[in-house]
Amino acid sequence: MRRWIIRGAAAFMVLLLCGFFAAALLFFTQPMTEQTFDLSVETVQWEVYIQEGQQRTDLLPDGDIGYTGLSAPGQTFYFSRILTEEVESPVLYLDTVNRSVAVFLDGERLYTDCPEQSGGVGELTLPMLGWDRLEPVEITLPPDYLGKTLTIAQSTGLGEKQIPEMEPTVYPCTVTLSCGYAYESGIVAESFRTAIPAALCFVLGLLLSTAFLWQSFRGRWDIGLFIFSLAAFFLMLVPLGAASFFGHYLPYPEVDLNALSRALCLTSLLLFLGSRGNGRLRWILWGTAALHGLTALLGRASATSLLTVVSEYLGLLGLLAAAVLSLVWRKRGNGFYWLFSPLLLAVLGMGLAVCGVHAAADPTWGRELMIHLRTGFQNGLPRFLLWSWSALTMAAGILAAFIDLFRRESQRRTEERLLLQRGELIRENYENLRKHNEEIQTLRHDLRHHVTALQGLCREGDMGEIQKYLESLSQRPELNRSNGYTVHPAVDTVLTAMLARGAETGVRAEVRVELPPELHIPNSDLCPLLMNLLENALEANEKAPEGAEKWLRVTMHLRGEYLYVGVENARFAPVNFDPEEGLYNSTKPGTLHGMGLKSARATARKYHSELVLKAIEDSFSASTALLLPKTEA
Repeated sequence: MRRWIIRGAAAFMVLLLCGFFAAALLFFTQPMTEQTFDLSVETVQWEVYIQEGQQRTDLLPDGDIGYTGLSAPGQTFYFSRILTEEVESPVLYLDTVNRSVAVFLDGERLYTDCPEQSGGVGELTLPMLGWDRLEPVEITLPPDYLGKTLTIAQSTGLGEKQIPEMEPTVYPCTVTLSCGYAYESGIVAESFRTAIPAALCFVLGLLLSTAFLWQSFRGRWDIGLFIFSLAAFFLMLVPLGAASFFGHYLPYPEVDLNALSRALCLTSLLLFLGSRGNGRLRWILWGTAALHGLTALLGRASATSLLTVVSEYLGLLGLLAAAVLSLVWRKRGNGFYWLFSPLLLAVLGMGLAVCGVHAAADPTWGRELMIHLRTGFQNGLPRFLLWSWSALTMAAGILAAFIDLFRRESQRRTEERLLLQRGELIRENYENLRKHNEEIQTLRHDLRHHVTALQGLCREGDMGEIQKYLESLSQRPELNRSNGYTVHPAVDTVLTAMLARGAETGVRAEVRVELPPELHIPNSDLCPLLMNLLENALEANEKAPEGAEKWLRVTMHLRGEYLYVGVENARFAPVNFDPEEGLYNSTKPGTLHGMGLKSARATARKYHSELVLKAIEDSFSASTALLLPKTEA
C-alpha cells in the first residue's frame, strides 16, 4: 500500500510540474490586447471632409462605412478627430493596402508616403500606390499626444466606384491605436499558436517514423506506421498554412493548403487503419482513402470544385466505415482494434459531451454550431463535421498505435527472455546427453576387456563365475544400443535421445542425415535448433487418434555453403497461424510452449536464412538452409 502511495505522489508531482511549464508556454499564445483601441470610422466618430486651401467641405456617410461628396475623381480627402485614448508608448497602425497617406498631429506632419509634396492639410494631391502593402503603416506618436487632433490624408482612385457614371465614394482606412509592444505581442502570440501544434505534430511524425525504422531493423516492415507518420506531417501543415505570415516566407499556393492538408491527413489515417485490419474488409478503407485523396488533389481542395464536394463526402463515408469495421475487427480478436475501438467511442463521446455542456452553458454558441452544421451540408461542404470527426479519430489512432507498440515491445522482450530460458534448458539437456553418450562410449570401449575376461573364465570352466559376470553386464542397457544416425557426435546425440522418446510413444522415425564429423556451426546453435524442430514434431504426433500412424522424417545434408535442416511430421489437427508473427502457435498450455519455432527462426536468421513452414494435407514441415560461417584458410 505504501508503495502505491509513493508512486501516486510521484505521478502527481510530475503532472503538476508538466502542467506548470505547459501553462508558462501557453501564456505567450495570448496577445496583450488590453491597451489596443480600434479607431476605425465604423467604431468611433470622425470628421471626414475634403479641403482645398482654407475651403473645407464635409463628406456625407453612405449608410455603411463609405462617404460621398468628392468634387472630382481621385481627389485627396481627410478625416480627423481629437485623441482621447491613453496608452503607453502610443503607436498608430493604418491598414491602407494600396492607398498613400499622410498623417498630421495638430497640423504637424508625422508621416507621408509622398515626401516630395511638402504641403500641409488642404495642399495635398496624393496618388494611389502601385502595389499592395503586406503590413500596416506604423507611426509612433509623441508622448503628449492626448488632446491633440489627428488628421489623416488619404488618396482615392479607380476601383472605388470612381467612374463618371457613378457617385464617388471613399472608404477611410482602418486605424488602430496600440501600445508600442501590442502589435509585436500579437505577432508573437500568433507565432506561438502556430508553432506549438505544428511542433507537436512534427514530433509525433518523427516518433512514428522512428518506430517504423526501429521495427524494420528488427526484420518487421510495418508500412502502416510509415503511412501514419505521413498523416502527422500533413496535419503539421494545417496551422502553418493558416498563419497570416505564411506569405512572407513562401508564395501563397494556388490551392487551399489548409483544406488539402486535412484531406491528405485523413487519407493517410484511413490507409493506416486499413493496414491494421484483417482480410478483405481492409479494401473498403483502402479504396475509400484512395478515392478521397485523389478527388481532393484533383479538385485542389477548392470550395468551388465539385471534386472537393465528392472528396469530403467520401471522407465522411471512410470515417463511418472505420468506426463500424473497428467493432467487427475487435470482435474477431484484432489486437490493435481491441484498443482502438473503445478509445474511438470514448473520444467521440467526450467530444459530444463537451459540445453539449458548452451549448447548454452558452445557447448562442449552440445555435451557431447548428448553423455551421446545417450550412455545411446545404453548401455541399460538411467540413466542420468532417474535420472534427477526423481529428477525434486521429487522436484515438495515435493513442492506440503507441499503446500497441508498447504492448508489442513488452511481449517481444518477454519472448526474448523466455527464449533465453528455453535455450539454457536445451543446452543443459544437451550437455547431459553428451556426458551420457561419453559414458556409453567409454563402456563400449571397455567391452574388449570384458570379452577377454570371459574368455579366461571359459578356459577355466568356471560356469558359475561366468554366469555372475554376464548378469552384471546385462544390467547395462546402454551396451545394447544400435548403431548411430550420423558421424557428427552432437547431432547423433540429439537424434538418439529425441527419437528414442518418440519411439516410446509409437512414432516411426525416418532419418536421412549425411554430415561430416565436424561443422563450422557451433553445437550450441545447431543442437537447440534441431531439438526445437523435433520437439515440435513429437508434439504434433501426440494429437494422433487411436490407431493412426505416427511418423516423422529428419533430413540433414550439406549443399555447397549451406547446411539444410528439415523435419516433417504427421498432422492430425488444424494449426493456428499468426499472420503478424508469420508462425504457427503451439496449442499446449504453459509459458515456454510456443517458443520452439520462434527460437528456431531466430537461429535461422542468425545464419542469414529463414525458417520455412508448410502445412499441407496431413503433414507439417519446418526447414531452413543455414549459411555456413567462413573460416580462415
